[in-house]
Amino acid sequence: MTDVSNITASADAADSAPKPMRETHFDFQHKVFSLPAAFFALEPTSKQPVLNILLGDLKAALPFNTLKDSFSIEADGHDSRLLGLVERGLAYVKQIRPGEKIPGELLDGTASWSVDDRHRMIARGRLTVQLVSWITGSEMIVVDLEELEQIVEDPNTKDRMKTAFIQLAEKLGIHSDNAEQYINDRIDDLTQELSYIEALRDRFKHIRALSEAFIKLQQIYRADRTFCSELQRMAGLIKKPLKMYDSIFEQADAQTGEIMGALRTFDATVNFIRKIRDDLRTRLMEWEDVLQAWDGVPVERSQQVEQLQKMTYRFLASHFIETKVWERK
Repeated sequence: MTDVSNITASADAADSAPKPMRETHFDFQHKVFSLPAAFFALEPTSKQPVLNILLGDLKAALPFNTLKDSFSIEADGHDSRLLGLVERGLAYVKQIRPGEKIPGELLDGTASWSVDDRHRMIARGRLTVQLVSWITGSEMIVVDLEELEQIVEDPNTKDRMKTAFIQLAEKLGIHSDNAEQYINDRIDDLTQELSYIEALRDRFKHIRALSEAFIKLQQIYRADRTFCSELQRMAGLIKKPLKMYDSIFEQADAQTGEIMGALRTFDATVNFIRKIRDDLRTRLMEWEDVLQAWDGVPVERSQQVEQLQKMTYRFLASHFIETKVWERK
C-alpha cells in the first residue's frame, strides 16, 4: 500500500512555478506531476493506467482514481481532462511523461511514431502499380520490394504516371493549371498514410513467424509429449489473431485498391486508413513484449526457448482463448 502522505510532502517540495498552458502538451498543474522521474504507463497486471513515481528507493504506482482522490484533482478540471488524454494516449505509446507532447493520434490524427524509408517505398510502389494498372487497363499484382522499386524508377512507369495524373484530374473535374500537381500531392499524401500500414504489416509478420516456430518446435520436441501438447494448443490459439489481422489488412488494401474511388473520397479514405492504423497499432503493442523476447532467439532445443514457450503460452491463453458459457436447460 503506497503512503500518499510521503508523496504529498515531496510534491510540495517540487518546483511549483506556473507554466504556460499549451493545448498540444501534457502540461499538468498539480505539483505531484512535477516529481522527478514521474511517468504514466499501463500497470502490467491490471493494464490500468497509473502514474509511476520514484521517491528515493520507493517506487509508487498510483491508479488514476487514487491519484485524483489523494491530491484533490477536480473531476472536471484541467488535470483530470489531461489524465483522460493520457489514458487514451497509452493505446499508442508505452509511456507518457508530464510535459510531453500529446500523441498526434489525439490531436490531428497523425501518427506519433515513425516509419522507415522502405515502408514508404513499398506504399509508393503499391500505389504506382495501381495507377499503372488503371491507365493500362491490365491489373498488376506486385509484392516483391525490389520489383516494386524497379517499377517506380522505370522511365516508362513515370510517363504512364504523368498520363494517369492528367486523366485522373479530368475524371475528378479538376481543370486548374496545377491539376497534375494536385493529383501528385494527393498520391504523396496517400503514400505517407499507407506507409504506416506497411510498417505494421511488416511487424505483424513476426507474429506469423511465431506460428511457424511452434510447428518447427513440435518436431524438435516430439519426444516430450507434454511440451508438444502445449505447442499444439499454442498453434491453435494463434490462428485466431492471425486470421483477424489478415482481415484488417485486407480492409486497408481494399480501401485504396480502386484509386479513383480513393481520390474521389480522399478525406474519408485517409480517415479510414488512420482508424485501421490506430487499431492495428494498439493490438500490436500487446504483442511487443513477446515479440521482443523471441527476437533473435534460434528455434532449437534450449532452456531459453522453453522459458519463452511458457511466457508465450500465458500470453496467448489470456488474450485469445475461447470460452463458452454453459447454461442449464
